[in-house]
Amino acid sequence: MLFYLLAYGLASIGAFAVVTLVREVHSGPGGAVVAEATHLSQWAGLGRRHPALAGAFALFLLSFAGIPLTSGFIGKFAVFAAAVEGGLTWLAVVGVLASAAAVFFYVRLIVLMFFTDAVGTPGESTTVVKGRGFTLVAIGVAVAGTVLLGVLPSPVLQLFGDAARFLP
Repeated sequence: MLFYLLAYGLASIGAFAVVTLVREVHSGPGGAVVAEATHLSQWAGLGRRHPALAGAFALFLLSFAGIPLTSGFIGKFAVFAAAVEGGLTWLAVVGVLASAAAVFFYVRLIVLMFFTDAVGTPGESTTVVKGRGFTLVAIGVAVAGTVLLGVLPSPVLQLFGDAARFLP
């Protein structure tokens, strides 16, 4: 469970950091940047305009979905394996089915970012604001951690397994 929390914590921090950079702009007097883009349609075409940012967000979404080679896959696998080992196979099956259903929503957003052209609503558009120090560091650390824990999870799993032996 500790690995799962680490994996999803990293992906969540990275995803929220990306969300803070994609902003809604109203084209009125001054073209004010209002707030984060809240409608799915506002994310259309982000992969063409800002491929690195959209790629990082796609990585986090794939990790949430539990796709192999991401930390999310290892985390889900470890939790589901522990449930089966503990005699709760039915719970693991429910978890796998819920994860499979959630994949649709994650993939939908990825398709929107990379394979759909941006369609502007009259008076509105989106922009990506320039990231500042901590936001960019958060995204970078989250990307590195998501990939590293997905490709080479053994040292961290071993560390958490050793730590769990000391629990009462």
